[in-house]
Amino acid sequence: MPDKVILDEPYGTVLVDSRIPCVIVQFHGFANKTEFKHTMETGLAYYVQHSTPEFPWGWIGDVRHMSAIPKEVQEWLVTDWNLRAFRAGIREVSVVQAENVLGELATQEYIRNTAAHRNQYEIYSVYYSSLKVAKQGARQALRQQPYP
Repeated sequence: MPDKVILDEPYGTVLVDSRIPCVIVQFHGFANKTEFKHTMETGLAYYVQHSTPEFPWGWIGDVRHMSAIPKEVQEWLVTDWNLRAFRAGIREVSVVQAENVLGELATQEYIRNTAAHRNQYEIYSVYYSSLKVAKQGARQALRQQPYP
């Protein structure tokens, strides 16, 4: 069964794979503040609707083609989105590693900023070399992760 498309825009796509199960957020280059937030909010809304304590879902950030993330959006991610994601049950973000330096720098900044907020929530990021491997990692993490 192929991934189901929830959002498909030039700047990003949100997919779901119910076999894992997981939400996959992909960025296709630079996304401005509104576009980036829309993509992340769409994914989180789907996650909230479908993940339950009895049947938790994973989260994959496929940032292979992502570019820079605006500073204001980095702040929003760690002070707003991550809090809501944590409350919804996200404990691990499986990251498909960026193929360009801007995407890699943006991802590293997100991970550093997230770690700096561990007193508010604990979301960990794990890097993977491909979407296929990230899906395997997400499936394994769900088996080992206690749900809140």
